[in-house]
Amino acid sequence: MIYITGDTHGDIEIFNERRLGHLKKGDTLIVTGDFGFVWDNSKKEIKNLKKLEKKKFDILFVEGAHENFELLKGYEEVPLHGGTAKKIADNVYCLNRGELYSIEDKTIFALGGGLPPEADETEGVPSMPTDEELEYAVVNIEEQHRRLDLIVTHEAPASVKRLIDRNAYINDLNIFLDTVMHNTRYGKWYFGSLHEDRAISDNLICVFEEVYSL
Repeated sequence: MIYITGDTHGDIEIFNERRLGHLKKGDTLIVTGDFGFVWDNSKKEIKNLKKLEKKKFDILFVEGAHENFELLKGYEEVPLHGGTAKKIADNVYCLNRGELYSIEDKTIFALGGGLPPEADETEGVPSMPTDEELEYAVVNIEEQHRRLDLIVTHEAPASVKRLIDRNAYINDLNIFLDTVMHNTRYGKWYFGSLHEDRAISDNLICVFEEVYSL
């Protein structure tokens, strides 16, 4: 099974709670950004990663707006489910921006990154996808003839973000995702930046604490 949940912010207790207790060997959990377990390389963090490594299921995450991007850069990039990802531990991977993956016969498009509320510009902010990463994303979507089973992002499309919060700041990534939304056929789309559990439609879902299964 494939499961999706929202930001975990480095909280190991989330993985010990009942809501994730039913995941078993062979399952895959995808976190929609702000994973938080690659932050300061402290003894506590290393201990928590070892605890995650003992889980029988795979843990995949897209980057959020708050990650230690310099630390993430240092991890080895490896093949994963038909794409590439950064290997954090034997069962923990950071999904690359704009990459395609095939899991349980599902075509999954991942595009992490986002703009922190405290940032006042988008250019050069490491949490935001580069032009090259967005171009790579477009190529991958086109290769699938704009048909995807699952889209996982941290940020929301611009129109959806404004629907949830009409005063929300719209950044370049929101606008890009809006274009993807209007020009792509997809089964489900999960995003986590707004810290809310809310189904916008049958196939467009804002996720935070809920755990959804495919």
